[in-house]
Amino acid sequence: MAAMTRTDRVLIIHSDPAVRSDIEAVMRRVHKNSIAVRHAAQAAAAIQIARNYDPRIILLDLGQEKALALSVARELRRPDRLLIGLFNPHLDSGTGADGEFLRQGVRAGIGDFIPLPFSDVEAAAALATLPHATPATNEGRVITFFSHQGGVGTTTLAVNTALALAGGEPARNVVVIDANVQFGCVAAHLGIVPERDLADDFDLGSPLPTAGPPPGISVLASPIDPRAAQLVTPEDLSRAVIEMQRQFQIVVIDTAPVLDLISLALIDLSETLVVVTDGSAPTIAGTARLLRMLGSLGFGDERVRLVVSRYRREADVLTPEVISSQLGRTVDHVVPFAWPVAVGTHRGTPALFERGAAQFGDAVRRLARDVGRRGKAS
Repeated sequence: MAAMTRTDRVLIIHSDPAVRSDIEAVMRRVHKNSIAVRHAAQAAAAIQIARNYDPRIILLDLGQEKALALSVARELRRPDRLLIGLFNPHLDSGTGADGEFLRQGVRAGIGDFIPLPFSDVEAAAALATLPHATPATNEGRVITFFSHQGGVGTTTLAVNTALALAGGEPARNVVVIDANVQFGCVAAHLGIVPERDLADDFDLGSPLPTAGPPPGISVLASPIDPRAAQLVTPEDLSRAVIEMQRQFQIVVIDTAPVLDLISLALIDLSETLVVVTDGSAPTIAGTARLLRMLGSLGFGDERVRLVVSRYRREADVLTPEVISSQLGRTVDHVVPFAWPVAVGTHRGTPALFERGAAQFGDAVRRLARDVGRRGKAS
C-alpha cells in the first residue's frame, strides 16, 4: 500500500500566457505533491480568484506596476501560504538589484524571488521553504468519476459508490456534484427534482437536497436548462468543490465524457480519479490514450482506479486480464452487468438497492471501500 500525496493548489499570476504555461510545466516537474493550477493574467483580478480558489502557492509577476504587485502580495499573504515573486533580470533591473524593493517585497509577504525564465533549480529551492499545511484530513476527499466514452455506466457508478460510502462503516457525510453541466443526470438517477442547481447563484452555504435510503447523499445538480451550462465556468466549479470539501467528508464528482477545461480542473482537484471503461476494443483503445495523457499531466497511477463496468463474461468482450495487458496496468475493479441495475436506472431508483443486483452491489461496495481510504492506494 503506497502513501498517497496531497494536492496543492497553485495560482500563477502573469500577463503572458506562454510564461504561465512554462511556469506550470516546471511546477509539475519539481513539486513532490500533485498540484492543481489556476492562471490569472492581471494582479488585481487574482485577488478574487485566490479568495475562491484558496491556493497554497502563489507565483506573482513583479515586472509591471510594482506598487500594485506589492499591494496584491499584502492582500494574499498568509502564514500557511508560499508567495513567490517573479522578475525578469533583463527588463526589471530594479527588481533584481534594488535592495529597497526587495525589502518592501519581504515585508509584503513575498517569501522568495525567482528570475525568469523559471528554472527547475530555482523552483525546487523555493518549494523547499513551503510552510507546513493544515493536515489534509481537515478537508473532504474529492473522488472524480470520468470516462472518455459515454454509455459505460460512469454516472451509475458515481451515484451508487456515493451511496455505498454514505452507508458504509464508518458512514460518511457525502455530496455528489453533477459536473456534466449540459446534460447531467445524477438527479434523475436518484429520482429527485432539485430546487437549486449549478446555474443558480452559488449560495453554497444553503442546504442541498438529499436522496437515497438513509443516511442518503446530498446532491449539487447540473443545470436543468442545458443552455444555462454556458454560465458555469471552471472557476465556478472549482469554488463549488472547495466549498463542498469544507462541508462534507467525501465529495464525489460525476463528469461529462469530454476532456474540456471543466473536466481538467476537476481532475486536478481530485485525490482519486476513477476511470471507467468497458470490455470493448474501441473503448479500451481510447482508455489507453486517456491514461497516457493523465500520466503526462503528472496524474500518476497511484491516484487512478481503473474500473471495467458492465462486464459480462459470456459476452464477446475483452477479459480483465487482456485489458490489463493492453493498458499496461492492473484493472482495479470489475463491476458486472446486471439487468436490475438498468431497471433501477430507468425508474430513477438507486441500483445498489435493487433486488437481484447483489453482485453489482458487492462490487460497488468494494470500490467504495477502496476509494474511501484516505492516504492509501491499492
